[in-house]
Amino acid sequence: MQKVQEHKHSFDPEDWPFDFDENVGVVTTKFVMNDEQPIVEVLHWKDGDWQFMCNTTDDADDGMVVCMGCLFTKFPWIAEFKDLKPGYLAYLDNKQWLVEPIDEM
Repeated sequence: MQKVQEHKHSFDPEDWPFDFDENVGVVTTKFVMNDEQPIVEVLHWKDGDWQFMCNTTDDADDGMVVCMGCLFTKFPWIAEFKDLKPGYLAYLDNKQWLVEPIDEM
């Protein structure tokens, strides 16, 4: 997990739910960050990296790296994934989050 340039966030540090630094970079899309599309899939890779995806694009130009603290500030509900094990993903299906292993073919 690589860190982005360290900076402050507006949440109380006591509210940080994850067991890693808030300035760790994660992958998402510009559509998620611009509130154009919701997060519908969360991946926690075996190497510790995270992705918060809308699944509306596979164009690399639509992807972006943001710090987890900034993502948590914008979407505090992602705290529900704090216990998502490495090598697993969660996806939204009929308004319910389902969890399964990542198929890394």
